[in-house]
Amino acid sequence: MGQQPPYQQPQYPQQPQQPMGYPSQLPPMPQPPKKKNFFRTIPGIVTGIIIVCCVLGGLVVAISKGGGSTTPGGTGNNGGSSNSSSSTSRGPAKVGDTITTDDVSCTLVSVKVISGDEFIQPKAGNEFIVVHVKIVNKSSSEFNYNEYDFHVKSGSGNVTDAEFPPTTYTANNLLNNGTLTEGGNVEGDIILQAPKGDHNADLTWTPSIFSSNTDNVWRLGL
Repeated sequence: MGQQPPYQQPQYPQQPQQPMGYPSQLPPMPQPPKKKNFFRTIPGIVTGIIIVCCVLGGLVVAISKGGGSTTPGGTGNNGGSSNSSSSTSRGPAKVGDTITTDDVSCTLVSVKVISGDEFIQPKAGNEFIVVHVKIVNKSSSEFNYNEYDFHVKSGSGNVTDAEFPPTTYTANNLLNNGTLTEGGNVEGDIILQAPKGDHNADLTWTPSIFSSNTDNVWRLGL
């Protein structure tokens, strides 16, 4: 018999060895935080804006409606010395009446008609009037007054401003403008135009930006 070849052990492929201390699997990568959907916040923002606007609107309405009163022949309802009781104005006051708003009172003392001069004439169908007013500051702060706070409102609803006086006005006592300190008072004249024979013509007073041409009104009695 022939000689058999020597036995050889079969060779198997070796598995690669991992270094010591190295994990067999890498940990999962951290996921970036999810972004909030901006459009989901829009209804909340809009709702908040609407609420704020409603609150501010209510405050403006409350301020614009508060404080006005009329006392015939007196000095208003805020610390006045008149014995007659004050009441909220429900229509035009009369010449001689006092209107008080925010602790500032104004009295329409008198109304007079004057003619124009050679150079300054009223518009056709109108006449010049001189209104004399007295303002008293009963508040705890300064009050700025101005003759342009006063207007004539005709019976047809036309509102006009103060006028430059003709030379026929000789009293030399125009109200002009200024500032009243606490407890201060001032009197003066204002030149205006009004339609002749307009029995529904009114003098209006707008002492603040919250006032309107219907809040503080005297019937001129023309």
